[in-house]
This record gives sequence, C-alpha cells and structure tokens, in this order.
Amino acid sequence: MEIMDYDVIVVGAGIAGLTASAYLSKENHRVLLLEKEEECGGLLGAFKLDGHLLDKGARGIIDSGIVFSMLKQLGVKIEFVSNPIRLTVGSKSVDLVDKASLDVYAQILKETYPQNSHEIDAIFVDIRKIMKNMDVLYGIDNPLFLPKPYDMKYVAKTLLPWMGKFLVNMNQAMKFLEPVNEYLEKKTSNKELIQIIGQHFFSETPTFFALSYFTLYMQYHYPKGSTQVIVDKLSELILKNKGEIVNRCEVGAIDPERKEVTTRDGRTYRYRQLIWAADTNLFYRVLKSESIRDSVQRQKAIQRKEALKDLRGAESILTLYALVDKPSEDFRNSSGPHWFYTKRKEGLANISLSEIQNPQNDFSTDKDVVFAWIKKYLEYNTFEVSIPSLRDASLSPQGESGVIISTLFDYRLTQHIADRGWYDEFKRFVTQEIIAYFDERDWPGFKDSIKKSMIASPLTIKARTHSTEGSVTGWSFGNHPFPVEYKFLNVSRSVLTPVDSIKQAGQWTFNPAGVPVAILTGKLAADAVEKDLKRTKNGRGR
Repeated sequence: MEIMDYDVIVVGAGIAGLTASAYLSKENHRVLLLEKEEECGGLLGAFKLDGHLLDKGARGIIDSGIVFSMLKQLGVKIEFVSNPIRLTVGSKSVDLVDKASLDVYAQILKETYPQNSHEIDAIFVDIRKIMKNMDVLYGIDNPLFLPKPYDMKYVAKTLLPWMGKFLVNMNQAMKFLEPVNEYLEKKTSNKELIQIIGQHFFSETPTFFALSYFTLYMQYHYPKGSTQVIVDKLSELILKNKGEIVNRCEVGAIDPERKEVTTRDGRTYRYRQLIWAADTNLFYRVLKSESIRDSVQRQKAIQRKEALKDLRGAESILTLYALVDKPSEDFRNSSGPHWFYTKRKEGLANISLSEIQNPQNDFSTDKDVVFAWIKKYLEYNTFEVSIPSLRDASLSPQGESGVIISTLFDYRLTQHIADRGWYDEFKRFVTQEIIAYFDERDWPGFKDSIKKSMIASPLTIKARTHSTEGSVTGWSFGNHPFPVEYKFLNVSRSVLTPVDSIKQAGQWTFNPAGVPVAILTGKLAADAVEKDLKRTKNGRGR
C-alpha cells in the first residue's frame, strides 16, 4: 500500500486541531487532519434531532480577544448574536450585561446571607481587582492573531503599552493561584456562601480564573446558526486550501523516528511535523517511545507517559436534552437564553462524594444509597440551562424549543454505576429528577410538554472523545504538581512535547482551558510547526 507524505499531520479535529490545520493549510503546507469521529468539532458543535439544532459542548462562545481575532485573520465571516447570562440563587436573578450587574449580584448574595454582608463586600473587592487584571488580557485583539510584521505605529502606540500593562496585571492575577474554595474559606466561614459562589467551577479551579468569570460572563456570544457554524466554516477553509480531512480514522500508532502515523484500520501516513490535538494520555499510549533514537528525547517521553497515566481529569458533565412542545418565548422571562441556576441557597455545603464512599474511596454497592445521594446532589447543585432558539429562532421548529440542561458530574461515580449494571436505570432516574426539578416551580407543565429527551453522561463524552475521565476542560487542578502550563506568560511553551517533530494543542496542553485557549494553543502549535519547517528546510508547498 502506498504511503502518502504530508508536511503536517494533525490528529484530532476539535477546535484546536481545526485552528492549527486552517493556519497551516493557508500557508500552502500539505496538511492532513485525522479525526476518529464521523464529524469534526469534538466538544464544539451541534447535532440535529427532530428538526432542532442542539449544542454538543460549549453553550456559547467567549471571545477573550482570541476567537474573533482568529476568525478575522483567517477571513472567516460568522454572524454572532447576543447571549446574555442570567445568574439565579433561589428566587433572585441578575442578567450580567455590564459591570453594574455585579453590584446587583452582590446585593442578591447579601439578601440571601444577610449575616455575611461585610464578607461579601470583601470578596467583591477582590472580584473587581481580578476583573481589572483580566480586562487587560482581553483589552486588545490578541497580537498573535494579527498580521506580521507589525506596523510600527501599532507597536509604539498599542502593543508596547499593552505589554507593559499585561505583565503587571498578570503578575497581580497570579497572586490568586490558590483554589477558589480555599480562598473563599479565608474570607468567610459560611459554607453555604462558599458553595454558592464556588460550585459554578471545577474542583480546585484557581481563584484568579474562577472569579474572572464575572468578566467572561459578559463576553459570551452565540454564532447565528449554532456553534456548528464555526466547525463547518473552518472545515470548509481547510478543504478550500487543499488540506485533507479524514473522518472515522483512529490513530493506532505513531513512530516518531520514521515519522509515520498508522491508523487502526491499517493505513499509514508519513509526516514532517505532527500536531497532537487530542487527549494527552492517548498520545503517549500510541507513541512508540522506544523507537526514538535520541536517548534524551526517548527518556523524556517515557517519563512523561508514566507521570501522566494515573492523573485525574477535571469533572465531567451530565446533560439532559429535551425537545419541548412550547415556543422558546415561553422561557424568556424565567430563564433567558443562557441561565446558571441554583435553586437552594444551601448549595452543596453539606453534600460530598465521601458520603457514598468507604475509607478506600470505593463507592457504595447499595443502589438505593447511591441513587438517594444523586437525588440530593441534583437538588442542591447548580444547573447551566441553554435554549438555543431564544438566540436564533431558526434552531427549533416553530412553536417548539430545544432545552439543554447541564451540571457537573463525577466520571468515576458514573463508571461505577455502569460497572454495577445500573446505567440504564441511572439515565432514566436522572432524567426524571431533572425534569421534576424544573417542572415543580420554574416551568409549570414542563414535564407534560416534553416530546423527546436524552441524557449524555460523562461516559458519553469519554466514548466520543477518548478524553481522560470524560473531562471537558483537561486536567483536574487537584493534580499536584499540576502537569501542564497554567501561567499565561508561559503559554508558548505549552505546545512543546519531548519529541522535536511533534507539537501539541488543545485543552490538555494548557489550563485553565476552554474554546479560546484551545484556539490559542492551536495557533501556537501551527506557528511552532511553521518555524520548524522553515528552519529544517524540509517543508514544501504544493
């Protein structure tokens, strides 16, 4: 069988892989993008169900000075519509539309926890400090996505002043590296208040990132036509630039010495440079480290594989998709298009996984005990609710709505449930509980209006993406030491691997992770590959 040669092979067609492939194909490199699923996009994009378009992963897009700049630089035109975020605690809500909204949120917390008013004030002083720090990061279009060489007027009047502010403000933000719950515990002893703020975020999320979300909430946008439009436009650009995309193609082995990728169905492709834009543990499982001749690189690759193999992914997501025989406008006043809702002011203050674990951290084998705990967990947790057709009416048939309801959920518990043979019953149970949660008070008649529903669990995410523990944001911050770069000043290093001819990109490359960071690492990986191809003079155009 003929072995095809490529300048660059990119593995994984999530947003990081699509970004890297788009930039490299635009530079006339011969690019092959391999994706194991039938469709590109990974956790970004949407799927069709009975005439509705429902987002698979991200419910909205945060620009962060990156997304719009990337699209502009690549010449990709996408219309974005308003995506206001609503926060609700109990019966009190605020729409985060500007910085004055933060005062409303603070007042809601004071009314909910009046005995902690002064402590709330102190917390919000720090929130505003962090927002100011992070505003500098997002204050201009990211220079990485601007054409080079830079115009000298731009360098003098914009870039250099911004870089000075960036260095100062990032150093200040890095003072808030401790996990957000540890920070909050220093500010207040009220466990309920700590949880109401902290349970929006993944476990042990650094304070600077968690509290900066009050800035990011105001930067959400939604692509007209659903998040799938971004995936489709980038895929079209790659193909237009004569890049190749091969779906249903899973990588089985990478020989870094021969620079060959072998797929599980027996195809072999040769590369000059490779970008791995998928789960890092999977990369080291398929990498033939023993074939690396350079002893230093070989040893680093072996050590890296060993160091990562038992590390935890961040929490995963449990999502209910419901097709409802009600027009989306019926939900506007209660939820808005994008809603973070905590019904009980106690939050998860008195709820812990340890309640259903023994001292060895094994989960209970009593189904009734486990399901009772899940019922309580859902009752006190925070839900993220998205109704795409409230932003773009074309995404649901007239008179109907697609409702997406998500919450953080533990992968290991879900796997335990499956191992015990309870998985199908679990899916029916959580569907029933989530529907009842909203039908009881918030959306009367919701249950009776549902035409179809389906559950996506952490196991669904793991099966689709091979993501460690079904994580949607990369490594857990509970890993010590943390396995990848997390300081913005060092982000350019994040794309390097122990093998010179292989770069990496995506959520497993740099944390905190999300769509903007995945795009950023995709661009950085593409730039590093471009530099290496030029330096070795092995890159060739078509």
